[in-house]
Amino acid sequence: MENFRLVDSGWAEEIDREMRFRPAALRIICPFIKLATAKRFLNLAAPKTIQVITRFDLNSFNAGVSDLEALETLFLAGARIRGIKGLHSKMYLFGSSSAIVTSANLTEAAMFRNKEFGFCAGEPDIVSHCNDYFTVLWSKTKKDLALDQIGDWAKELASVRTTPVLPTVGLPDYGELVELESPFVSGQATSGPLQSFVKFFGRADNRAELSMEIGQEVTRSGSHWACTYPTGKRPRQVQDGAVMFMARMMLDRSDYRIYGRAIGRKHKPGIDDATPGDIAARTWKTDWSHYVRVHTPVFIDGRLSAGVSMVDMMQELGSAAFAPTLRNQLTGRGNTNPRRAIMRKPAMELTPQAYSWISSRLDDAFLKHGTLDISAPRFDGPHP
Repeated sequence: MENFRLVDSGWAEEIDREMRFRPAALRIICPFIKLATAKRFLNLAAPKTIQVITRFDLNSFNAGVSDLEALETLFLAGARIRGIKGLHSKMYLFGSSSAIVTSANLTEAAMFRNKEFGFCAGEPDIVSHCNDYFTVLWSKTKKDLALDQIGDWAKELASVRTTPVLPTVGLPDYGELVELESPFVSGQATSGPLQSFVKFFGRADNRAELSMEIGQEVTRSGSHWACTYPTGKRPRQVQDGAVMFMARMMLDRSDYRIYGRAIGRKHKPGIDDATPGDIAARTWKTDWSHYVRVHTPVFIDGRLSAGVSMVDMMQELGSAAFAPTLRNQLTGRGNTNPRRAIMRKPAMELTPQAYSWISSRLDDAFLKHGTLDISAPRFDGPHP
């Protein structure tokens, strides 16, 4: 695919083209899906992983703007399907290589006749932002559609259609209610977010094994609500909206495995400091008492071995891994070795290249392993 194209018609051809590349993963956000259109694209390829976010509003199925049979066809093709109330977005993601964002639903009218506007993108940063949006939206939902639910809904619709007067509204909407804070879209899609950092957890004398469960690390660190910094060294560099990648120090290869990300908030002295309750819950916060609080966290549901290797990133990108080493490279002064740069650092600012490199691999890990349910009781919040 070209890096970026605006499109106002021929959406079936655009999706056909991407499906013929046989992507390993297909992710769809689409309120209305018709049977014929779903069959058309599944006949072109059989992705190993399919995730669909749509509507479960029986009024839409009763009106014929969406088909229960389409959901059944997708389900039988191996798709995981979730429903959100009030969903209006339409986005189609093909692995980590391309994205289509459009006003077009997966219906015959939208694909073949209507003037629907949007874009097709293969530019890595744009695709990464689109994947971020999908991942955050998916993580806000909990319930996969089951085959017997489709059967129950079909019976419910059949009973409605036998009544003398067909209702046009008032049928149940079985979708989940999702409140979504602005995720990783910064408005500067071609250059990545305004800022991105990798935040290190653990110590050199307390490195983790690859077999450690990420849920255990999140519980230990509290990284689902705050990134911690050393007492006496306030994190003044991080601004609102910065992407914070969480990494655990590892025994294997002296590596750091990135296991999740969140959005940071600017540090406020006197407010973003560990309370006595926080320190009682995690005594090590005596020495790590300053916070960059985070929201919209997403973590891999698996072991640290599923995380993204920072050693691989540093070896591939060299001085372009971190903002300070890249600046030194460009000016011809100072250290340009990324391994030396991270020594005794609580965090490092990333370059746009590193942000894209990490994001694409982390997206693949989310897709393969799923995401943690951080609403579980073991994931605590700030302590008064």
